[in-house]
Amino acid sequence: MKEEIVFYERQRFKQWWIFLLFTASFVFLLFSGKLSGDNQTDYPVIIGTIVFLTLLSVGFFFVRLDTVINKDGVYFRMFPFHFKSIFINWEQIIEAEVRRISPIREHGGWGMRFKVMNIGSHGISYGFGRKAYTISGNHVLQLRLNNNKKIIIGTKKPDELTEFLNKLDAERKQK
Repeated sequence: MKEEIVFYERQRFKQWWIFLLFTASFVFLLFSGKLSGDNQTDYPVIIGTIVFLTLLSVGFFFVRLDTVINKDGVYFRMFPFHFKSIFINWEQIIEAEVRRISPIREHGGWGMRFKVMNIGSHGISYGFGRKAYTISGNHVLQLRLNNNKKIIIGTKKPDELTEFLNKLDAERKQK
């Protein structure tokens, strides 16, 4: 029995500056109530902002990008924005390549983009003919589909993914 080859990767937000920003915001808000005097009208705003920042920072611990690639196709999901994996079979894919990108230029630069979730230059963004799902770094799996649209999925394992795609391509050509 031949072993099925599978590539799996899970990414999470681990950028130190995001957590530093939240911590600095908390400290500022906690002390701003005391520095502004006893103006009781400020407290609901401060408490509301602290609650919002707490929920947002806790949410970052749950955001993840899962990628699974096998002989059937590519499965990916950015939880909690996708509850089920998105599947693209190999018949829909014209080209799959691992490449280096400029996250700011391609995801956060000029042009029409709709950003569902954006942290710096990473997150989920939609542009003309492309969708990008990235967490961090500057390497991606770029899929060009039959309808000429592109799907970009971030990876922290570019060498392993390239080797996997080469193995998978060789196996598919043997059949």
